[in-house]
Amino acid sequence: MQFSYLEHVDHELLPTIEILWEVSRVFHTDSDHYVSSFYQQLSALKESPELADKEGSERLRELCKQFYLQLGFSKAPEPLLSSKRVLLDRAIRLRTGEPLTLALLLQEAASYHGLVLELIDFPGYPLLRFDHDQCSYFVDPVNGEMLLDQQVQQRFEDAVEEEDDEEDFSWEMLETAEQKVIVVRYLSELKHAFITDRRFADALTTVHMLLAVLPDDPYEIRDRGYILEELDCNHVAVDDYQYFVEQCPDDPSAQLLRLQLENWTTPQTVLH
Repeated sequence: MQFSYLEHVDHELLPTIEILWEVSRVFHTDSDHYVSSFYQQLSALKESPELADKEGSERLRELCKQFYLQLGFSKAPEPLLSSKRVLLDRAIRLRTGEPLTLALLLQEAASYHGLVLELIDFPGYPLLRFDHDQCSYFVDPVNGEMLLDQQVQQRFEDAVEEEDDEEDFSWEMLETAEQKVIVVRYLSELKHAFITDRRFADALTTVHMLLAVLPDDPYEIRDRGYILEELDCNHVAVDDYQYFVEQCPDDPSAQLLRLQLENWTTPQTVLH
């Protein structure tokens, strides 16, 4: 399976949004219809006098207001991941998405209107940063709220406490994420969403996409083994599980996989 648009993310040869439009096209033949409608809606916003009359951070505030109120985007209502809330074209269609998906769409909307938003790979879910007049403004993609420095730090503390992480806050965390980091985070979220949806064939495709970005990554190969097992392809999953066990012998899941591999390879006694 070839995904040439994913093979050079280290060099950032293509805009991130173009790569993710391509990802959507893999799963839905009507994807271009919703992408086109999104740009038509962004174009219509240019007619808004409230937006045209503002500059800098005030222009960004107005754009966020238009994005979340007029266009009607909002956070996904379900507690569990779903592919229809991760894929960009489905989020456009349904007007709801996961925070990363909303961040990417808002970033593109801002770019369309002459504003540069940088995506920050923040704990919990991403933030967007807008630099203007030697100041940095942070946007919560869930609702378009502009965050103060203290709110950003509180967001970090809440996220690491929830994840039981002891990492300390640093302003260096608010640097722009590299394209590879964004693409991997997006595809990982999509993979887990497809697994939740029990769309294992699509999850397998997504793992192949991840392996185009992260060749021979043992954790992606382990996940491929799990998906193959769900697709009743145990004879193929064996090789993936064996690779993971060899590469990551100290991982907590490796012992369980060793036992599973032993059960699969132990000859069964046939009673006559």
